[in-house]
Amino acid sequence: MAEAGKVKVVKRAAPRKTVNAANLALLGPERLAALLIEVADGQAGIKRRLKLALAGEVGAADLAVEIDKRVEAIGDSRARINWRKYKEFVRDLDAHRVAAGEQLGEMDPALAIGSLTRIVMLSEALEGRINDTKAEVADVFEAAIADVARLAPEATKIDSRGLGETLLSFLLNASSRLSVELLRAAAPALDPATVADLRTRMGKRLADQKRPDPRLRAAAQVLADLQGDVDGFLALVPASQRVLPPVGAQIARRLLAAGRIPEAIAALEDSAPAETERAGSLTVEWDEARIAVLEAAGDETGAQFARWASFKTTLSPDMLRAFVKRLPDFEDVEAEDQALAYALAFPDPHRALAFLTAWPSAEYAARLVAKRGPALHGDRPEVLEPAARLLEHRHPVAATILLRSMIDDVVRHGRTERYAAARTHLLEAESLVPSLPADAPFEDHETYRRRIAAYRRL
Repeated sequence: MAEAGKVKVVKRAAPRKTVNAANLALLGPERLAALLIEVADGQAGIKRRLKLALAGEVGAADLAVEIDKRVEAIGDSRARINWRKYKEFVRDLDAHRVAAGEQLGEMDPALAIGSLTRIVMLSEALEGRINDTKAEVADVFEAAIADVARLAPEATKIDSRGLGETLLSFLLNASSRLSVELLRAAAPALDPATVADLRTRMGKRLADQKRPDPRLRAAAQVLADLQGDVDGFLALVPASQRVLPPVGAQIARRLLAAGRIPEAIAALEDSAPAETERAGSLTVEWDEARIAVLEAAGDETGAQFARWASFKTTLSPDMLRAFVKRLPDFEDVEAEDQALAYALAFPDPHRALAFLTAWPSAEYAARLVAKRGPALHGDRPEVLEPAARLLEHRHPVAATILLRSMIDDVVRHGRTERYAAARTHLLEAESLVPSLPADAPFEDHETYRRRIAAYRRL
């Protein structure tokens, strides 16, 4: 018997007519099969998905054939893919990528890499046939390359020479850097003989070119790394690029791994970023390489100095954590306070807010919003939205300022692609009203809502 005063809550089951896995299973395999055949009639995309599923049940070879057949059909076609068919095409392409990378990858990594390679090579066949301004097709190719990188170490039975020929052909005929990224991803599957052969052939082609192809040179660098040939890698880096901080960092790391510390230091000195370049976060890679070299040389004091200097120019949370971690007790607290105070006055308020959100420090983030709110532009939702989430519980005024800033940017400039987000932000701002003090430094929510309605309806 239930205890007195307690109400027994009875969970209501979902109606039998609700379309979910449990209810569909009750139909039984025969009725489901009949429904699928009916739905697939005249729907080529659904029919292809069903064929993939059936082929996967037969075996790896059959699934690979089914995937490759579709890839070949896309490659052989010359028809343009217009905006009406764009979404359907992306779904279809990604379904075959998933079938290759996941299902086939579990069954036979070698076959999967072959199918995934052919999918990536479609990037050339689709050039000029599809308007991919949303980059959804490009995302499928990037995901396929990531699948290759994941499966390559497991593909012990792959035809290394055949794969090498395919990769080389793609490199020589492709117009994008996808060919280099694919080689880098597939490299662990290549045996030493194939790597040596490819490198020799690429070297001859580069030697014959008056203006070396940057993609071919980058590919040769990948192969030099595979062979652990630091000097071979360096020979492929033009002198004009060695002064660039990211390139200098790459060179220094390779020299450091080979135990050539003095040369690594020289490479960093030659590529040291100018003060004007340090205004951005692009020098973090160079800073990290320099710190690694200093530590290897036994200069921990210099490494700590470099960490703090890097933080002051980049506001990198990882750099500050590495710096604070190495300080004695009590000094770490003082250094953190100093860093947070430094962020408040940092020239770029958006980078300051991003740092305070990532650290995280809701207190200092709220202080930044109170002090520099007008400088925080609503067209930076990737910064303001996470900060608003951090602030909404303990600092509703600051959170509201950020939410309204994003809403104002949308309605004033008619950013239709962000209308849904603005409506969500308006509801979130409304939910914070009960937590706001009477003397909040902005107009009440109802007045604000009516005012923005004059711009656009949300």
